[in-house]
Amino acid sequence: MSATAGAQEAADFVDILRVRFPRLTVPQAVQALLGRLASQKSVGVCFPDMSTLNLAAADAQMRSLLQRRFLVFNDGAGLAWAAQRRGRPLPANLNGTDLVPLLFAALPAETSVFVLGARPGVAEAAQALLAPRFPHLRFVGSHHGYLDAQSEAAVLSKLHALRPQIVLVAMGNPLQLEFIDRHLDDPLLPQTMYLAVGGQLDYYGGRLKRAPLWMRKAKLEWLFILLQQPHKARRYLVGIPLFMLRCLLAERTHSHQLQEEVLT
Repeated sequence: MSATAGAQEAADFVDILRVRFPRLTVPQAVQALLGRLASQKSVGVCFPDMSTLNLAAADAQMRSLLQRRFLVFNDGAGLAWAAQRRGRPLPANLNGTDLVPLLFAALPAETSVFVLGARPGVAEAAQALLAPRFPHLRFVGSHHGYLDAQSEAAVLSKLHALRPQIVLVAMGNPLQLEFIDRHLDDPLLPQTMYLAVGGQLDYYGGRLKRAPLWMRKAKLEWLFILLQQPHKARRYLVGIPLFMLRCLLAERTHSHQLQEEVLT
């Protein structure tokens, strides 16, 4: 079953820049993920934020990939703002940094996890911190995300041998989406959930700190991220107004709606 079909099974949804998001609470999102894992069919999961939607707005192929091949969950204040303007507010911020640990806590005992992505050493550090935090899970291996054709083949051989049920993929977009798309139908990995977690390994591995709760409630987490990672200035200082402009234009042209051909 396609990811879009899975999203359509949700009781409610909102389309933002032609990407469809289920309108779920945090517990509902966790249960949706547990249900897909129990279905024993491979699935990709992504947490698009404003930056991802800006990329998708400029790339129809990426936008189609998100809808055909992934379950998508909303991340950040920008999507909440856009959904509110559409009269279909999102019940919760379903960012992966918060949702993935909640999913891990709810996973059945002995669920196997592989950590893939980020710079050399980061995935290993993240695994070392996650394993004692979730002792009921089996963290079976890790590898950095700087892959060429040869090293990707080596990683794939390792995945075939280990058969993890969960793979955290932290390569940024669109690289992590393309990686998951290439391997989602691998017959040797028929029951795998790929979680596209972007830069989250830096949080799980202790290299970055989350914004204080008051900043998250004030929808200013982007500013805290920018203070820690000034190289992301363009993403936020240019990306935020660009996203808002695209949403306002989509409202005027009635073009927020997911295109039906994507669903086929």
